[in-house]
Amino acid sequence: MNKVSVYGSFTQALFFSGVVSVPKYLLTHYKVIGLTDREVMILLQILCDAEMNPYPSLASLAARMTASLSDIEESVGHLVEQNLLSIERYWSPTEEKWLNSYRFVGLIDELAELWAIERSQQLEEERVLRQTQSMSNTSPAMPVKSSMENLVRVFESELGRPLTSIECENFDRWLSSHFSEELIIEALRRGVSAGIRNFRYLDSILREWEKKGLRTKAEIEAEDAYFQSRQEKKTSRPKKQGPKTSSNKYDNFYL
Repeated sequence: MNKVSVYGSFTQALFFSGVVSVPKYLLTHYKVIGLTDREVMILLQILCDAEMNPYPSLASLAARMTASLSDIEESVGHLVEQNLLSIERYWSPTEEKWLNSYRFVGLIDELAELWAIERSQQLEEERVLRQTQSMSNTSPAMPVKSSMENLVRVFESELGRPLTSIECENFDRWLSSHFSEELIIEALRRGVSAGIRNFRYLDSILREWEKKGLRTKAEIEAEDAYFQSRQEKKTSRPKKQGPKTSSNKYDNFYL
């Protein structure tokens, strides 16, 4: 028989010898449930004989493997102890006697529970991801749009004229820099009080607050109170003759 014929005959015999169906989930997760490589191979050998011999002897299993008979006995005992493999008795009508059979109910239950946990975690991760994407697509845009509209309305009311598109770009820049709507309006109020309605002046005020780490109106008012207290202490001391200085701390920012 030539080599090609031998190869063809062997291939045919190989596939006709039968195939053992092994769940992929078992092969990819047996380590997670505490199975060793040897124990998995023993399970596969038992599955191999399941149809013809549901209870193969330990000696026959050892004959197919590199493990010794004592190792096989120890591994099977561990599988039974962990309830991943069980030995059940059943009545054989053909042989008219009770026989033993290996069952994999415990192993299937363990894998099913693991699968359920992983599936639950996967669904939760997908839910969180969808929620995050939804928030990133809608939630941030709505407050920014609302803030822009409110700022335009307040500024136009205070300035008594419509804003130009270039002036409106300042709002987008300030909001992107995490200045709150409250702080921007407060800067406007202070600019109007000083008689200065220049956007560059307002930007200077906001940048000064940012430099000092002031992020809320309450923090700014506390800083103002501290500044005023220092000014009052200075005025209570004897003054030396010198150049007159301004008490408005924002005057230097007017451009």
